[in-house]
Amino acid sequence: MMPADRTAYPVILTNLNQVRCVVVGGGAVAERKVRDLLAAGARPCVISPALTEMLAAWRDSGDLEHIPRCYEDGDLAGAFLAIAATGKREVNAAVAEEGARRGMLVNIADDPASGNFHTVAAVRRGDLLLTVSTGGRSPALSALIRRDLELHYGPAYGTLLDNLSRLREGPARRLKPQQRAMLWRRLICEEVVGWLRDGALEKIARHADEQLSAVQEETTRAPQSTTALNTRT
Repeated sequence: MMPADRTAYPVILTNLNQVRCVVVGGGAVAERKVRDLLAAGARPCVISPALTEMLAAWRDSGDLEHIPRCYEDGDLAGAFLAIAATGKREVNAAVAEEGARRGMLVNIADDPASGNFHTVAAVRRGDLLLTVSTGGRSPALSALIRRDLELHYGPAYGTLLDNLSRLREGPARRLKPQQRAMLWRRLICEEVVGWLRDGALEKIARHADEQLSAVQEETTRAPQSTTALNTRT
């Protein structure tokens, strides 16, 4: 039986460009929420009489839809998720109530417990996404840990992921499962990340080619050696 305090279920939402996402509020908190949605590919609908300068710029560039008025009941119709980020507790509570009534995903910035999901502090390195959550109990601690992640996992890790992805979809597809596992162990290591940090891309490419050939040769020779040993025995 699982411990009673394990109430959070971590997920990654994708294809947000295909669903309606609503953000109620136009201030600094709403701006941060919208920034994350844009990074995930969404085109959010922002409901607020006024917008920050950045939100207005995103509106003008077509990155978001803007409804220039206060929130009204019914605004969440057809939405997949909604975020309430106004400075008014009663408005945020109304968004939470409508979201619960519609059975949709709702995040309430000033009262995470009244919604059914909360956002996380994230570090993005290309398609590599690192997140940390305190369950909404301490955003400051989440931010501290996020800064540590930013320092330790720099842009080189995003480049490494790109290289591994190209290899996985290319030459590595011809390998057997045990050969692929051996190859990843040799290529996913601090030494390779260090080369990436130094910009030694040619060295990394040579190393990948060498290891690709090596795992093929080693796994091919292994059965032969076993057969010879059994013959001698």
